Amino acid sequence: MGSGRGVVLLCSIIVGCGGTGTGTGGSGDTGQENEPPIESAPSGGDGERTGAPPVPTAPPTPSTPSGASPTLGTAHLVKDIFPPFNASPWTGFGPGLLVDFQGRLFFAAFFEDGRTGLWTSDGTEAGTVQVKDFPAFQDTGVKELTPLGNRLFFAAGDAAHGQELWVSDGTPGGTRLVKDIAPGAGSSSPFALTPVNGSLLFFCFRPETATSPGRTELWRTDGSEAGTVLVRDMGPDSSLSASRVRVGDTLFFSFTDAAHGTELWKTDGTESGTVIVKDIQPGAAHSYPSQLQALGSSVFFFTFTPTQGRELWRTDGSEAGTTRVREISAGPEGPTASLLPGNTDGNLYLTLSEPSDQLMRLYALEPDGAGAVQERLVTTLPNTYAQQADALPYITTSTRAGGKLFFGQALSSPGPSPRDVQLWVTDGTAAGTRMLSRPLSRSDEFTTGLHALDDRILYSSTSDAEGLEPWVSDGTAAGTHLVQDITPGASSYPHDFTRVGSSVFFVATDSLHGSELWVLPLED
Repeated sequence: MGSGRGVVLLCSIIVGCGGTGTGTGGSGDTGQENEPPIESAPSGGDGERTGAPPVPTAPPTPSTPSGASPTLGTAHLVKDIFPPFNASPWTGFGPGLLVDFQGRLFFAAFFEDGRTGLWTSDGTEAGTVQVKDFPAFQDTGVKELTPLGNRLFFAAGDAAHGQELWVSDGTPGGTRLVKDIAPGAGSSSPFALTPVNGSLLFFCFRPETATSPGRTELWRTDGSEAGTVLVRDMGPDSSLSASRVRVGDTLFFSFTDAAHGTELWKTDGTESGTVIVKDIQPGAAHSYPSQLQALGSSVFFFTFTPTQGRELWRTDGSEAGTTRVREISAGPEGPTASLLPGNTDGNLYLTLSEPSDQLMRLYALEPDGAGAVQERLVTTLPNTYAQQADALPYITTSTRAGGKLFFGQALSSPGPSPRDVQLWVTDGTAAGTRMLSRPLSRSDEFTTGLHALDDRILYSSTSDAEGLEPWVSDGTAAGTHLVQDITPGASSYPHDFTRVGSSVFFVATDSLHGSELWVLPLED
């Protein structure tokens, strides 16, 4: 299959292809998700830049975007928490899992000696403090910080309880174990924490024992021990796949069990409401639903079956309302495909990259009043390397801001790193689809993420004068520029931009402090 591009169905729009994502190594990896092999990432690598499109010119200093958007101030280190030798953002040490909880930043801290902790910050050194410390205990650090109302849920482990579900009101005294689901030192390993209908849903994995095979369970909690209950035992040899999406009070998810294979399920948080949507590939065979995207009350997703190849499907949550939209390819050698959120709530985007010409085509998917899905070609994105081998375009990440869709397009190579990674924007028209900057991170260990601020996005990019540093874009050439050169002469690898009130927190690296928490003030 060449460099592996033929087996690609999807590249994750959250983490990207050929990298570890924008977080530090502790960001919610439970080890329980089981992606099918058809979703492996395409090969990438370093390539020549001869004839590559020019990098958009960056203004020498940040300018204030039009309208009411606040001006970006000067970013600075919040507090030196970690040892300075933590220089690589992909080592897993440093701050991670940044979330806005009740108007304050909360984050997880990952120390080189195995300790983890829940921390909070108001943007000042004195106001950046530890809420709860968790001693080194196997590989069970703080994971999946998930706000729900006035409670912050997360998974964490210690020697007395194993890895279990915890909750915090933001104070040390209000941070406690919710329930020891696997009593004693055993672990229930909560993962995929998702607020649904006022409660928190989560999955637990029970490992294989001498008398019982491994299994996955769905649980629900209101934050109290008594209110933490088993919703459904999903059966032996069952596992949750990466793809899931919430639509109203229903969570849709791709799931594997012995009776149905890997198919689309849904839950409303009750036992009777936790059911398979449709057994697309009947029996124990798999249809591998993936890259679920919500559009109104519907969910769009890809499937792969030996008989039908790759297809795009749509569901309203009922078996009868789960229907095929179009074929993607008759077999595994077809185009690389991705589903992206629309620039409005009324559409989605589909990208197809054909191996034959190595060009990415952007389509808008728009349901009509009769229930059909209208497909419209927006444009074909250029590829300077299209005449070279192993230069297939693929999507790395995307986000919506200001009525536009921003997305990263990478161009693969024979090696592990892409030849180029470009930031694009679209408003759904050919004239409104343009490249904004390049290159984003070309590392196979660190992928640029896009983070919506208001009508602008923050991300990491490079220029001739600076390494990988924070940039901002409002979707125009004039409004796309460097925010600040945090580490002159080197790269600061900024990531996890998180707005909390009038501040944007993020993680960056410099030679003096290593990977630490930074803050970017927003000035009216």
